[in-house]
Amino acid sequence: LYKYTSEIHANEIVLLAYYIAAVNIEEAFHELYGKEEYVPFDNIILTDTFELSESKIDSKKGMKLDNEYFLKNSEKARKQVDNKIQVIIGNPPYSIGQKSANDDAQNVKYENLDNRISNTYVKNSKANLHKGLYDSYVKAFRWASDRLDEN
Repeated sequence: LYKYTSEIHANEIVLLAYYIAAVNIEEAFHELYGKEEYVPFDNIILTDTFELSESKIDSKKGMKLDNEYFLKNSEKARKQVDNKIQVIIGNPPYSIGQKSANDDAQNVKYENLDNRISNTYVKNSKANLHKGLYDSYVKAFRWASDRLDEN
């Protein structure tokens, strides 16, 4: 119960996927826990995980931009950012094949994350073409490595 209510966190940017993830996590918990009483999963955040790390989180106001409309979501984001994370499971969208800005798999720019990639993977790469190093899969590895740090 403690892990479910305090140590498991989930992020999703697409609203339908957010609800499906919440239901799946709740169902798995209730099936394993066997408790008749419903316990909601409150540690899911409607957010872009990479953007969450780009944003400044003010301890009194929550995430910038989101505070007015999504106070509860911002409070959950602040809680997640403040927690030590030991395991990350991700499923980033595949976006390396984007041919134009109108494609569904559009690459998004994240200043801090892209700088980390540039200062680590690109800097240490012997490859001539670095475009693939900014793919969302690679961004997920860079983000996760930074987020886990020494944990």
